[in-house]
Amino acid sequence: MKTGVKKCLNFRGIQLKPIAEKPDIWLTATQIGYALQYADDKAVQRIYSRHADEFTERMTGVVKVTTPYGEQLTRAFSLRGAHLIAIFARTRVAKEFRRWVLDILDQEITIPAACKPGQRERHAYNAEALAEHFSELYDAWKTQIEPALRSIESPLASRLHDRFQEGKILMSYVANDAKGFLLPGEKAKIM
Repeated sequence: MKTGVKKCLNFRGIQLKPIAEKPDIWLTATQIGYALQYADDKAVQRIYSRHADEFTERMTGVVKVTTPYGEQLTRAFSLRGAHLIAIFARTRVAKEFRRWVLDILDQEITIPAACKPGQRERHAYNAEALAEHFSELYDAWKTQIEPALRSIESPLASRLHDRFQEGKILMSYVANDAKGFLLPGEKAKIM
């Protein structure tokens, strides 16, 4: 869930609790089947099996959940995956469930300020910040430290000169490469 808050969802009085181990809203196949009013708890799994080629890894996956019987592996679906299951469902509440899922997706999209940055955005920010800090170190090296070391004829001045110069260039490459991995709409940020 993009807001970072996991809450119970309510479809027609049925409480659906998102899977805690997933960052977005994911529901188990059993929960979706119950909401769609299937009598057989394997109905959603059969729908998925018949149409597996239409699902992506961002729509479904197998997750470990804790049950009264211990930890078990179960199939889970993101909201997009739940919507696709409901498209193939033939129960009388399937249409209403599809609209309900889309409403939740709309809410998720309209809260972009609360979205946590993704790994690429954090990496780009960290690389950019590191490059800026190294640039400041290089400027201090070039204008103050290196001249002071040379004035006392320290052998460190020669040994460190190339390291600082190459480091500044390398850090600019790292920062630019990190920005290059950002997708359209993403920007370097940590919050």
